[in-house]
Amino acid sequence: MERLWPQVKGARTFRAGFGADVVWYLVQSFVSRLLAPWVVFFFVLPVFVLGDLPLEDYWVGFGPAAQLSFAVQVACVFVAGDFLSYWQHRLFHTQAAWPIHAVHHSSEQLDWLSATRFHPLNEIGAQLIYVAPLIALGFSPLAFVVLAPFTATYAVLLHANINLSFGPFRYVFASPTFHRWHHTKTAEAQNKNFAGFLPVWDVLFGTFYHPAGKTPQQFGIDEAIPEGFWAQLFSPFRAQPTRLDGFGSRTRSES
Repeated sequence: MERLWPQVKGARTFRAGFGADVVWYLVQSFVSRLLAPWVVFFFVLPVFVLGDLPLEDYWVGFGPAAQLSFAVQVACVFVAGDFLSYWQHRLFHTQAAWPIHAVHHSSEQLDWLSATRFHPLNEIGAQLIYVAPLIALGFSPLAFVVLAPFTATYAVLLHANINLSFGPFRYVFASPTFHRWHHTKTAEAQNKNFAGFLPVWDVLFGTFYHPAGKTPQQFGIDEAIPEGFWAQLFSPFRAQPTRLDGFGSRTRSES
């Protein structure tokens, strides 16, 4: 699809950072599918202990949420999870969390593989914000498992170098153009388009940016994020002079 309908023409498949992003793909697969879910489990565990709930019901759920049909649970988890994900995304654009999220935004040649460049702390933090609360409310974790293939594939699509905006439906469903604006260096698009699937959250909270007839062309950030997997893995612990504020302003900190 990137070869047939590129948004940025002439982009190379084996571009700078390709090898590191392949490693990030393997690491992200392990973190998102195994490590982060265990962290979520131990985060939710006190709810079962304090509520005297049997642990064997963890995958079933409990309370009123578990009484809903599984299909309804999946729908609720999709919408509520996307809402919580919107706010966790904005949180990662604040000064304290930005050094971790900056690794993801460091891709200057944004394509499908860039979707996997996520720091482990970013993935774990994200799941603690949008997965753990819903499981703690009684929804079955299996609802997230069922949605996982779709959400993972859709994340790849959103980053892909594909000239696709969904036309008038761009206010309803997040498109590659919608999310690629989020990664652009264009000044007016900074701190915009935080939603993962439903742009209605951006519309409601004033962070929607999707001008008709225009497409983002330049990507990346001003911060100097090093090349290579290991350097990027440890980059959040280095001094970061410039950090974005997901709640509307750009801040600076002393290096």
